[in-house]
Order: sequence, then structure tokens, then C-alpha cells
Amino acid sequence: MKASERFVWAIETLEVDPSDEILEIGCGHGVAVSLVCERLGPRGRITAIDRSEKMIAVARQRNRVHVESGRAVLAAVALEDVELGKRRFDKVFAFNVAPFWLMPKEALQVVRAHLAPRGAVYVFWDARRQSASDLGSRLSERLLLGGFSIDRVLVKKLKPVPAVCVIGRV
Repeated sequence: MKASERFVWAIETLEVDPSDEILEIGCGHGVAVSLVCERLGPRGRITAIDRSEKMIAVARQRNRVHVESGRAVLAAVALEDVELGKRRFDKVFAFNVAPFWLMPKEALQVVRAHLAPRGAVYVFWDARRQSASDLGSRLSERLLLGGFSIDRVLVKKLKPVPAVCVIGRV
């Protein structure tokens, strides 16, 4: 199955380094996991979580080779319940994940606790119900509420709707 334009853009935006430790929140079918794994080297790894057991089952099947190699770790767990121990991630990303919109302080507190010192969070969102510039401003406000500074706001004209990415750093 071909990856959608939005996932391709998102993974290009991450600028994955082969040795990156990456966390995806709300991985759904695992499409982005596949795209990230194609760019990771032997020391890199992606951990992907989703609150839906069904979605994780689909993602595991899609990424079976990557899971077996240890390059991808998938878990059915909500962001607010995830146990990551002392793990630190170079990049954390999410696409259209409700807690970043509805509970930004709480969601970003979890991210902050597991972000590597020079790491970044990438919050992607489809601009379905508002202009991309308004969406970029509103997502930026949420990252600021969560204690992040705004590194960049990107807008990409995609079909059927544009997408926005706000990149935050601690």
C-alpha cells in the first residue's frame, strides 16, 4: 500500500537520522512507522503507541519485519498511561492526536519527560476546519502552554486538505 502524501511529508519533515530514537504517538495503522524504519540504521529505533489494540495489531502486521528486528516497538497504550522508564527520544511526533489539542499541558508534560536534551516535538494536524495559518497559531499556543518554545511552523498544501506542523523545543 502506498503511503499518503501527508505521511511522506511528515517523515521528510522529521529529517530522520539513522541513529534516532523516535516516539510516535497515535500510530494508527503504522504507515509512518514503516516510513521511519526505512530511514533508520541499525542503532535507530521507533517506539509507536496507540490507544487502540486493533490499530496496534494492524501496525504490527504491517511492520512485522521491523518489529522482529527490534527497529520498531509498538504498544497499545494511551499517552497518559505510557510507561517509558528512563528512555529519551530525539524526536516525538503525532498527527491529529486529540490530547495535544484538548489537554496540551498534560500531553506535553509526558513528552517533556522523555525528550532528549536537544530533541524536538513535531505536532502535525490537518487543516480541515480552519485556515492553515489559524491552525498553526492555535497549535503554537498549545505548545507554549506545554512549556515548549516554537522552533518552526510549517504549512504544506496537500490533497484533500493542507497540513500544519508545529515544531517545539524545550
